[in-house]
Amino acid sequence: MKKNIFIILVCSIIWGVNLTDAQESSLKVGIMDFTSADENRNDQKLVSSVLSAGMGRYSFISLVERSQLGSLIKEIELSETGLLDEKTIIRAGKVFGLQVIVDGSISKSGSISARAIYSETARVIATGAVASKNDLDTLAKMLASGIETYIARENLKKLRNDSPDISLNLWLEKKDGTKLAAAGQNGSAKIGTSVVFHFSSNMDGYITIVDIQPGGDIVVLYPNDFSGSNEINKNEQYAVPSADDGFEITVSEPAGEDTLVAFFTKKKVDWLDMKKLSGDGFKSIREGEKVMASRGFNVTATSLKKKEWESVEMTLQVGK
Repeated sequence: MKKNIFIILVCSIIWGVNLTDAQESSLKVGIMDFTSADENRNDQKLVSSVLSAGMGRYSFISLVERSQLGSLIKEIELSETGLLDEKTIIRAGKVFGLQVIVDGSISKSGSISARAIYSETARVIATGAVASKNDLDTLAKMLASGIETYIARENLKKLRNDSPDISLNLWLEKKDGTKLAAAGQNGSAKIGTSVVFHFSSNMDGYITIVDIQPGGDIVVLYPNDFSGSNEINKNEQYAVPSADDGFEITVSEPAGEDTLVAFFTKKKVDWLDMKKLSGDGFKSIREGEKVMASRGFNVTATSLKKKEWESVEMTLQVGK
């Protein structure tokens, strides 16, 4: 019987290289007072205070002191909803130097919901909800995890190189052979679909493929415990899983954007310290280490010459 391995795959390509100071090690975060259904100021300040303490423990979060955000907090208080609108978010990022703004609300029942917004685009990059003030540490962890995944995803996507000599092909198919996506194209897949990803190169070398999943997990798809080495031969097509493998890869929840980045090098390169990864079959980067791992990719890339490596990226929209 074949074993089903549930991981989400992705697709969308990136060319060109600009690595100097491209990587983020942390983001400046500002936490606003939360709105309260019963307008309890003590609850509002308590939530902001506990979240600040919880999120401040993470090295990839640089909290901006609330004393520096007085006029912004006042503007939110005067708004009709008590939440930031898109224009205010973008302006606040520029005026206060904030990269991420956290706001949210407290319901009459005491449940708390929050969101982390990337100020440059006003895009929500993390959300969370808990039943009461007793769970604020959990909420802080949810938001921090989303921010960490966002930094790691963007760091890996910035690792772009278009070698004049290397042609790296990457594509994704259903198990029945129907093409879902290829390098340079956006694709989509429904949860539950069995998929196979393929790759090839015009040169002998080594390939590493990393999957950044909608739920925040960062999984090393290749090499894996089934493939062994990541060495590949020129002009030979590879498939994972291959026809001889005793497992399937199935698109799984949650829905959202999944990003797959592949790195090819002429010589063997240790993009990641595999001993520090966790899991069986397909290794994953541990929580709290995603940012440093993604920056480690950058350090490795800067030691390579332009002709020595190639990278491609694919993005897959996963839906129900």
